[in-house]
Amino acid sequence: MNTSIVKEYAILIVDDNPKNLQVLGKFLKEEKYQIEFAINGESALEWLKNKRFDLILLDINMPGMNGFEVCKIIRADSNLSKIPVIFLSADSERESILKGFEVGAQDYVTKPFDSRELLARVKTHLELKNAKDQLKLVNEGLEEKVQERTKELQEANSKLEAANRELETLDKAKSDFLRIIAHEINTPLNGIIGFIDILKDELKNSELYEMLHFLEVSAKRLEHFSSVSLRITELRTKNRMAIKEDSHLDLLIESVKENLAEQIHARKINLNVEGEANNTIIHGEPEMIKFCFESILKNAINYTKSEGTVTIKINSDGEQTICSFIDQGTGFSQKTLNNLYQLFAPGEKHIEGNKGLDLALVKIIMDSHKGKITINNNDDGIGATVTLSFPGHSLQNM
Repeated sequence: MNTSIVKEYAILIVDDNPKNLQVLGKFLKEEKYQIEFAINGESALEWLKNKRFDLILLDINMPGMNGFEVCKIIRADSNLSKIPVIFLSADSERESILKGFEVGAQDYVTKPFDSRELLARVKTHLELKNAKDQLKLVNEGLEEKVQERTKELQEANSKLEAANRELETLDKAKSDFLRIIAHEINTPLNGIIGFIDILKDELKNSELYEMLHFLEVSAKRLEHFSSVSLRITELRTKNRMAIKEDSHLDLLIESVKENLAEQIHARKINLNVEGEANNTIIHGEPEMIKFCFESILKNAINYTKSEGTVTIKINSDGEQTICSFIDQGTGFSQKTLNNLYQLFAPGEKHIEGNKGLDLALVKIIMDSHKGKITINNNDDGIGATVTLSFPGHSLQNM
C-alpha cells in the first residue's frame, strides 16, 4: 500500500452500478483519498456545485445523461474545466475512446478494473493536477511580484521625472540669475573701464597713473571672471546652443595673436606657429574655439620667462586636427595635474589667481565639440604642452 500521500485529495466517482461504486470506493479509501459518490450525471453536477474535487472518475454509459454529456458540461464551466476526468467504460472500442478524449477526458480505464492500473492512473493525474496548481500559484505570485515591481518602478520613474523637471527649473533659474548678475556687473564695469581709459589719457604724467593701471587690471579681471562664469553655467546646463561653422585655423590664430599682442610685446615672447595652419579648417563655434586658444596661449605667455619662446604646433591628417601649445615655463605641479579641469580645485592658483576657471571652461567647450584636451609637462623638464584635438567633420552630426 502507498502511504506517502501528503495531500488529502478529493475524488468524485460517478457510476450507475452500485457494485462498481463499492469496489472503486474500497480501492481509493485504502489509499487515503476522500471519496464521494454519484449514481447519475445530474447528481454528479450537483456535487460539483457544492464541493471542490481533484479528480472525477466518470462512467460513460449511464441512463439519462451519459458520461460524454456530463464531461462537456464540466469542460464548459470555467470553475470546473481544470478537473481531470478519467472515463470508466466497458467499451474498449477505438471510436468510443477517441470521443472521450474529444469531449475533454484526460484518460480512460476499462471494466473490469485492474486495481493497480486504476490506482496508477489516478495517482498520475492527481500529481499532474497538483503540479499544475502549484505552477499556477507560482505564476500568480510572480505576476503579483511583477505588478508590484512595475508599480514601484513607475512610482520611482514619476519621482525621477519630477526631480528632473525640478532640476531643469533650478538650472534655468540659476542660468537666468547668473545672466542677470553678469549683466549687472558688466554694465557698470564697462563704464568704469571706459572712464579709466579717459583718465589714463588725462593723467599720463601723474603719480596716479600707476594706480589707474592696477584699477584697470582689477576691473578687467572681474569682467573676465563674470564672462567665464556665465559661459560655464550656460554650457553645463545646456541652455546655450552652439552655432557651429567652418573656420580657417590660421585666421583664428591671427585673431588670438592680435588680442594678446600687448602681453606678447611686454614679455618679449617669441611666438612661433609650426604646421599647415593656412590650409586647415576646424568645424565648431569660432568664438568658443578662439576662447580656448586665447586662454591657453595667454597662460603659456605668462608662465614663459621673458624673451622665451612659445610654439603653436599644428598637425592635421584629415580625421583630426591637433593644436599643441608649448611653453618654456615651470610646468605644472603634480598637485595641479591631479586636479585639472575641476572648478575651484585645490592646488596652486593659475596666473591672475583665477583658480583654473579658464581650463575648466576649455574642457567643457572641447567636450561640447566632441574634442579632447590633454596637458603634460615637457620631457626635457622645461615648460608644458597643452594639446587640443578636434575631430574631423563628424562634428557636423552634433
